[in-house]
Amino acid sequence: AVVSTQSTGERANSKNETVWELEYDTVGAYNLTWLVPKEMQGLYERLASDRAFFNKTYFKYMYHSNNNTCDDDCYEFELCLIQTGRSHDPSICNLSLEERRKRELKNKMC
Repeated sequence: AVVSTQSTGERANSKNETVWELEYDTVGAYNLTWLVPKEMQGLYERLASDRAFFNKTYFKYMYHSNNNTCDDDCYEFELCLIQTGRSHDPSICNLSLEERRKRELKNKMC
């Protein structure tokens, strides 16, 4: 199974080696067979259509963050990051959010 691990940098064993801890098992957590495109697309579609499921997932993901809320802008941004696969470069998602805000403002003016 594919897993996510972390090291706090503060934990080491008696040999002064980093100790890794299991954060979660993605395949097991979301009842996936494996992390293949078809299954990941299904997971994305569920996240996009089920806000309660998204929130539960988001709060797991943000476990180490002080920000445990996700408003509509956050929701769209996070879905964009997942869909584009560009979490290392969120510029396209930032641009998408700005365009949506401009459209909303334009619609309010009409």
